[in-house]
Amino acid sequence: MTGILPGVTRNGARIGLKDMIQNTDNFSTDSSGRIGIELQDGSILSAGSGTRFRIVKHDPQTGETLVNLNAGSLRSRVVKLRHSGRFEIATTQGTISAMGTDFFVDVTPENTEVLVYSGVVIVTSASTLPDSGTKLMLDVAAGQNVLIDATGITRLQLTDEKLEQQTMAQTIVPEAPAPALTQGLVSSEKSSHLTRNILIGGLAAGAIIGAVVGLHGSKSQPTTSTSTPTIPPTIPAH
Repeated sequence: MTGILPGVTRNGARIGLKDMIQNTDNFSTDSSGRIGIELQDGSILSAGSGTRFRIVKHDPQTGETLVNLNAGSLRSRVVKLRHSGRFEIATTQGTISAMGTDFFVDVTPENTEVLVYSGVVIVTSASTLPDSGTKLMLDVAAGQNVLIDATGITRLQLTDEKLEQQTMAQTIVPEAPAPALTQGLVSSEKSSHLTRNILIGGLAAGAIIGAVVGLHGSKSQPTTSTSTPTIPPTIPAH
């Protein structure tokens, strides 16, 4: 995971930052919970508060990712996929397919809102046209948004900057703190400066031989932190 705010459950149980994530896991965030998940292919899912979703499948080998979004808001930053790959989010009202795209989806009982920050997504309605029985499909590009409801897909709308910023803010998740790897290096640097200053003082006093001996005797290997970096858990391939 890239980050988490308290109020997130996985399969009905509270989840921690270091917990392993698996395919078919069900996630739910309460009114204050948020979660960021980095998939094995490098794509990132950021879920806002009041969101319910399920990672149905993620296979970095084939480039196939399927997510069911039942309610709430989800931002997906999708890496460029191979030709045969697909990244798809399914909601009650339709599906959103993406490739190398940054986009936002918000689901309510009435409709699904799709807003694209960069790239292009293909939106397909779950409902069919009464005459032909075919489903409506529409390309939505960066700077555009649409709604999907029971009647189909609305016309493309240009996204103003205020709406774009508001939707981004809905899914911001604080990043996990970086491991404290520099502590030992900082301590070593301070020790070196202290030793150097003592030696300079000895030389100034005329104790040249003693200072040279002290210089060779004080050398040591730089200390390094023994802490192990935390690697965000990812979804294993199936």
